Formats: sequence, structure tokens, C-alpha cells
Amino acid sequence: MAIFGRLTDIRKQFNSFKEFAAVFNYLEKAITNKTTVNTRILSMGCGQYKKIEIASDIFAIEQSYYTKKLVDSLFESHVKYVDIQFLVSGSEIIEVAHIDTLEIESEYNKEDDYSLYKVTPGSSNITMKKGDLLLLFPEDGHMPGIRINSKSQKVFKTVIKVPVSRF
Repeated sequence: MAIFGRLTDIRKQFNSFKEFAAVFNYLEKAITNKTTVNTRILSMGCGQYKKIEIASDIFAIEQSYYTKKLVDSLFESHVKYVDIQFLVSGSEIIEVAHIDTLEIESEYNKEDDYSLYKVTPGSSNITMKKGDLLLLFPEDGHMPGIRINSKSQKVFKTVIKVPVSRF
């Protein structure tokens, strides 16, 4: 069950989860101009990524890349972590489908916590823009980084990995 919205709205919904305070504080810094976090993310070269610890068992993967064609992509899902995808700059489409409707491309990689699935018609697409946040649970197959209107653009984002046990 994916959850999509603006950072401010999602923060209100999860305000009672005190253990997420560090996550939301990090995201606020990521979107606020000229903070250390924002500057670090926006200074990344294309194709770069960096793992940042947020709490003892929660981390972020800051990254930059160019969006790609749908046909050049695969769905992914995770078992151990919920993804919180957050756009700092740029825009992209993230395709989402329940994993029961997807055809496996490669079996679950336990060490790196992912399964890959083939592109499948009938998925939902979510257009992500600066400040948008998308929570993706283990049953949510997702394909980030898709071009909008066939134009590739550079995206700066962070993906927070929160253990499923925190939910």
C-alpha cells in the first residue's frame, strides 16, 4: 500500500511516530536551500550515490541520475525495508504495482534486499516533483527514475530505508 504526498502532509500523518522525528528532520534539511544536507545532495554528480546514517537502523541513499525510458527499467521490491523516496530537485515518474501482478526477472537478493520484476502493463504511475514523498512497502513493486514526456532530466533525490519492523 504505497502512500504518496507532500512532505508537510505526510509528516502530519506520521507525527505520532516519535521514532520518525529524525527522518522528517533529515528530509526538511534535504529540501531547505543551503543546508548542509541540501548542498551535499545538489552537488552530487550524475550516477553518484552516498549512504548516510540517520538513526541506528535507518539510513538514506542520496543520489543523482538522469531519468530513463520505461523500456530501459525494471520494477523492484524490498523485504526488510520500507522505501521513503523523496525528490529534492527535478521530476520523474515512479511506476507502482502490487508484486503479485508482476513477473519475476531475478529472485530475491537477500544480501542487498531486493527482487527485480519485468515491466508489466497496468501499473500505476506517480509523478514525483520537488518536495514529493512516496512510501513504498514490501508488497509495492516500484520502478523509479522514469522520464516524463520522453525528456530525460537530472534528478536529485534521497531514499530513506526504514526497517519494516518500525511500522
